[in-house]
Amino acid sequence: MKRLLAQIGITYFSVLVAAFYLSDLLVAVIGGVALLLVILFLAIKKARKTIFLPAMAIAALIACIVNLGYTMLIVRPVTEKYGDSEHTIRATAAEEAYRSYSKYYYRLNIKEIDGEKVSQKLLLKSTDPLKADLDDQLIFTAELSVTSNDYYRAKGYYLSVNNYDLDIEVETAQTHSLYYHVIRLREIMRNALDSLLPEDCAALCKAVLIGDKYALSTDIRDSFRYAGASYFIVVSGMHFAVICLLMERLLKRANRWGRLAIMLVFILIYAALTGFQPSVLRSGIMMTMLMIGKTVRRQAYPLNHLGIAGIVMPFIVSPYGAGDIGLILSFYATMAILLWASPIAQKICLKDEYGAIPTFRFGSFVRRKFEWIKEKFTDRKKKNDTQTEPFSIKLWLKKLYNAVALMFSVSLAANIMVFPISVFVFHEFSLVTLLSALLLYWEIYLILILSFAVCVLFWFKPLAVVLAYPLMLSCKLALWIVNGLASLPFAYIKITNSFIYIWLAVTVLLGIVVILCRNHYRYLKAAALCSFILLLSGCLLQEILQMSVLSLEVYPCSSGICAGINSGGRLHLLSMDGGAKELRQVWGSLENRYSGAETALCRNESNLRKCQLYRDDEFAISMIMLYDNNGYCTEDDNIVEFDSDCTFVPDDDMILTLSVNDDKAVPFVKAADQTILIVPKDCKLSNIPEEYRRADIIVLSKAFTGMEKLHCNSLIISNEIDTAEQIAEQMKGSFEQVYYTADGEVRCELR
Repeated sequence: MKRLLAQIGITYFSVLVAAFYLSDLLVAVIGGVALLLVILFLAIKKARKTIFLPAMAIAALIACIVNLGYTMLIVRPVTEKYGDSEHTIRATAAEEAYRSYSKYYYRLNIKEIDGEKVSQKLLLKSTDPLKADLDDQLIFTAELSVTSNDYYRAKGYYLSVNNYDLDIEVETAQTHSLYYHVIRLREIMRNALDSLLPEDCAALCKAVLIGDKYALSTDIRDSFRYAGASYFIVVSGMHFAVICLLMERLLKRANRWGRLAIMLVFILIYAALTGFQPSVLRSGIMMTMLMIGKTVRRQAYPLNHLGIAGIVMPFIVSPYGAGDIGLILSFYATMAILLWASPIAQKICLKDEYGAIPTFRFGSFVRRKFEWIKEKFTDRKKKNDTQTEPFSIKLWLKKLYNAVALMFSVSLAANIMVFPISVFVFHEFSLVTLLSALLLYWEIYLILILSFAVCVLFWFKPLAVVLAYPLMLSCKLALWIVNGLASLPFAYIKITNSFIYIWLAVTVLLGIVVILCRNHYRYLKAAALCSFILLLSGCLLQEILQMSVLSLEVYPCSSGICAGINSGGRLHLLSMDGGAKELRQVWGSLENRYSGAETALCRNESNLRKCQLYRDDEFAISMIMLYDNNGYCTEDDNIVEFDSDCTFVPDDDMILTLSVNDDKAVPFVKAADQTILIVPKDCKLSNIPEEYRRADIIVLSKAFTGMEKLHCNSLIISNEIDTAEQIAEQMKGSFEQVYYTADGEVRCELR
């Protein structure tokens, strides 16, 4: 009975997670199966006596009902009524704006739509910053889009709007909420770290302490991702637990009820400082239960606390909040650590003659040192301490090994559960994630504690300056380790959708075999090893095969040209013309195949602004080449501007020459033994150099007069009009091969 709440809570949360990513029909099927199981378990006398099975089936049934009810009664009416149509919005800024890849994100609470009172969240994406602070009201008219991104849907943003030069009126707030003062405290903490540390170190501290990962540069964030250590630069449940336990130790001598009151207030304030991240709220609920248990002197059952968090969390955020990937990873990593870390440690740690695992006890060490100092200055005689063990190099080495083994046990237990989820969601994984955990664990949590101390003691600047020096060294060491791990060969591997489904199918079959076998535990280890070997060998084979890929891709677009080059799995965008709705479909397709683009060409400021609206965490662009013929200035370090003919070498296998004609940048590419010319709309062919007009492959947006000046082997027309096929047939007499994008993407192998 001790784990009943754990089983109910974990079942309820897991079904909500599955329901978020599945269709309504499948959720209804799962709910029907759960209902049949409830009836079956209640009808069978033996099952009725074991309350666990009926309780878990009821939890699954309730989760399906809650998800479907929320979809039908809350989400769908809003999206159907206001989605994909223009409305006048009055909304309040509910959070700090953040910037990612030259795009500003504003999280708003809608107050009115077309004069009607509505209570919903809205995500505003803008390429320019708005002069709006927390609690300010924004009034504008725009077309609302239904959010398709699961990350934002899980956070309650079912509607979004892109700022294409919107006329936004900002009304300054006359009164402020309590959360506004928490934001001001967050700014004070940022300023304290910025004033005492170098820029890269201060950014790392802000990411670790308050979850401000966007303070980090793109390169550093990518390095953490490639090293499999992204969880270190967000405030996860572990970060939250470390700070809370530190506060508890500082309040050790306080009255237990006073300590509980202070801790509850601290938990609430620190959760607010981190922006009420779901993973932090989960940890906050568990820490609250732990503190209450200690205060009333009741034994703690962490798995039950996790189950309670699984039940409570979706009600605090929303039923869709269970789909937040940060919460999912945090929840299941915690469950795996509670279940498996101790058994793994028992197998790999060295034991003494009594069967105990000797480890370093930092608290005892510090206490003994303080007692020694106290005796030294008070001239007291040293008491005989029978508990103090004699120094031994062998024992010290054993403790050192056990300390590393315990960290490895925790990391391995968490990764056993988190690894398949990460692979399925992100389509990528890092081979050095366990190594990064071992090397970064102490540095990151030392950075966390020192950053907290520096912010708290900033009023006494001399002491804060003293603490800032070891903090800076710790940050430099952590960044050096991350950069080193990220640069290792095959440290980071990207996986295609097709291979993921093959791997999942084989893994499920292995799981069925394990269930059918008698000795489950023995075959489980073999099945897990086979699954990992299949994943690793398949990914390495995919990486090797991808290295030889070099192809031109022309994407379907009814107006303009959308084209790029795939070089060894790295995407280089040569043209992204078209309207916003057309580009949205193209970017959606690219996001499913690539993690981002290495380079992208923008021919004007308008083209840049459209590109920036799609350049985000889901599809990052490392460098943008901007043709600047109007003196347009940008503060983005990843934008390279040019106003005359120039040449870029974005990859070893390609050279990009940009010829400026009629105030348009015409790209000419040499890739392997092939040459490619992309002709922009409304560009005169006579102004294009003759050698470019003799390219092997030429891409046009449409057929027009004067095409006899072109000489190529393959002509590609990026057009979806009904007459495209007829035009292509007419041109086959003048060109060897003519393709068009009316039937879908056109791909040409370049070697």
